[in-house]
Amino acid sequence: MLGSRVFPSVRAARSVLAGSTRVSAAAGMVPCRAVKSYPAVAASMTGGVRFNSTSTSSDIQTTLPNFDTLAETASNALPALSSDQIGYLNSIGLADGWGPTATIERILEATHVYSGLPWWGTIIAATVGIRVLMVPLYIKASANAAKMSKVKPELDQCLSDMQNASNQQEQMEAAAARKKIMKAHDIHMTHQLFPILQLPVAYGFFQALRKMAAHPVDGFADQGYAWFTDLSAVDPYCGLQALAAVVVIAMVRSGGETGAQQMNPLMKKMMTYLPIASIFITKNFAGAVVLYFAANSIFSFAQTTLLRSAWFRRMVNLPDITAPPPPAPGAPKAPATVSEWWTQFNETSNKKVEKKMKSSNAKVEAMQRRKAAAASPDNFIKKH
Repeated sequence: MLGSRVFPSVRAARSVLAGSTRVSAAAGMVPCRAVKSYPAVAASMTGGVRFNSTSTSSDIQTTLPNFDTLAETASNALPALSSDQIGYLNSIGLADGWGPTATIERILEATHVYSGLPWWGTIIAATVGIRVLMVPLYIKASANAAKMSKVKPELDQCLSDMQNASNQQEQMEAAAARKKIMKAHDIHMTHQLFPILQLPVAYGFFQALRKMAAHPVDGFADQGYAWFTDLSAVDPYCGLQALAAVVVIAMVRSGGETGAQQMNPLMKKMMTYLPIASIFITKNFAGAVVLYFAANSIFSFAQTTLLRSAWFRRMVNLPDITAPPPPAPGAPKAPATVSEWWTQFNETSNKKVEKKMKSSNAKVEAMQRRKAAAASPDNFIKKH
């Protein structure tokens, strides 16, 4: 009876409860659903009255938090990555950006993670993989070098004519003749520049491995091989440096990386001494860096051997490698020693100076003749 007098019907009771819920929410009161969910709050409320906290403490902070502490807490909360997980190098401050160094670091990390190789095998595998992708460029350069070798005396003569030309007209004629020879034999000078594309790759490997060894990256200290077990330390025996030097010398003697380069005797001597000097230059480099040099040199020698193979050149339709014809009579001889090069350099420089002096004297004489003609009485009479 009491319930029927207060709420005439169940529908009216529901509407009143819903209205009280909305009013409570608008006034900051805890709704009925929240009261049902939290018994402790329900016990502190009577008839939908808002619960007022009796706590006198303020929740407003008067000082800024220590961000170093927060960063350290956040970093400690995150799980530490290992070198066999993608993103490890970025977590230690490497592989950031898209330059040559960062790109090589990402390639090394992906090779290490997905192949499961130790770091020494990772360095070799990444080096070989990138060099394999560049083989088509070296094939084009090798074909171009073989074509140039057949007409080298003619090209050298045109170049000599351009240097010794007495006026611009002669230079243009010599340049046109050289261009005509190159077009007739399908020679493209841009193809000779393809091997230079290896320079940014080599720079990326050098910087990436140097930084990874200086950190050092997890596993560099014990994932070496043979006598260079620690890739972050220097090679104690300089064995990798000596191996790279020997291979480079053999490669140069075999015709360079394209297998068809024609070097003069002086250049061959220089390319023999420079690798030997590089042993002392790189003796303090980390083992990982020198391992890349050795792996890259060995691949270059294998590539040279392949490009000099007759059956391989027939298979990829490359022109045969032939010895260049003898130089034309009167053509400058390639220097064989440093003294010959220095003598030839001085003679060429003196000829250039004499040619410039003759050109300057001719211009001065022409100017003087024009001034004399302008000041002559005959010219004055003609004007008036």
